[in-house]
Amino acid sequence: MPKSIKNNTLKEILDIILYEAPSTQDEIADKLNISRRYVTKLLKPLIDDDIIKKAYVVDLKKFNEMSEMYETDNSIPEYSGEYFIKEMLKEMGEQILKQFAWSFESLKNTDVDLAQTALDEDLNTNRMYTKIKSSTDTVISLDPYFEFNNTLVFNEIAYDMERIGDHICHIPKFVIEENREVKEPVIDVLEEMYEMSKTMFKKSVKSFLKFDPNIKEKMDRYEKELTNL
Repeated sequence: MPKSIKNNTLKEILDIILYEAPSTQDEIADKLNISRRYVTKLLKPLIDDDIIKKAYVVDLKKFNEMSEMYETDNSIPEYSGEYFIKEMLKEMGEQILKQFAWSFESLKNTDVDLAQTALDEDLNTNRMYTKIKSSTDTVISLDPYFEFNNTLVFNEIAYDMERIGDHICHIPKFVIEENREVKEPVIDVLEEMYEMSKTMFKKSVKSFLKFDPNIKEKMDRYEKELTNL
């Protein structure tokens, strides 16, 4: 097999580990439609060198040292610590939006099964938080120009996201425990609140990742509208 194909496959495996929190090598193999044996073969040198740690956490410093192996169009600066953490936060934001959507849909339709699915999804949200927290421990070593304060901010944002996920869990818990329809006009008001909250969250994450200094004024307006509903 050509080296470039092998290295591209390894990059795809690492992307899954970094962003999708797989539980087993079988899960990685299924996502890439390759054999588990091949996944094991590619990961073994990285595990032996402690680049891939327990629970599939990547040591970013060691990963940077071996990243020259990749024969792809991606340059090494793209794999800076800030890039990795911001991508993880972006993925975590999308995860929370999915959890929120399923939770409200279960409330709107009194769907206990969907409520349980939404509740179970919080485990993935928690796993993403743990992964970000673990990875930021090595980000300064990876990128000497990366400010320590940014690392603390990224950890704080990840924690806040995880707490949002915890609060979302109250919705499916209500559906499961009460198992009764929420009727108009209450459900209509709740839907307005859901749509506005979802918009606020999406804009907040996007603005943070782009370091948009104008976000506070926008969020203040949304907050007033939400309070007045």
